[in-house]
Amino acid sequence: MDDVNVGALDMFVRFLIGMALFSLATLLKGDWRWLALLGFVPLLTAAFRYCPFYDLIGCTTCEEARRLRRETRIAH
Repeated sequence: MDDVNVGALDMFVRFLIGMALFSLATLLKGDWRWLALLGFVPLLTAAFRYCPFYDLIGCTTCEEARRLRRETRIAH
């Protein structure tokens, strides 16, 4: 998992979404509180700067990775 495909802005938005989902644990009642655990997904993808879905579709929001891809294409 050396690839980085999550850029800085994307990472920040994922962090905010993850924290918002975790805050649901305090607002929701009963069994619905388990939805707050979904916050782990965006938090982990932000922390590791790697999104398996982006990898699957060949997308990246990381400018460094885009530049490396362009340089690799030009070299070949």
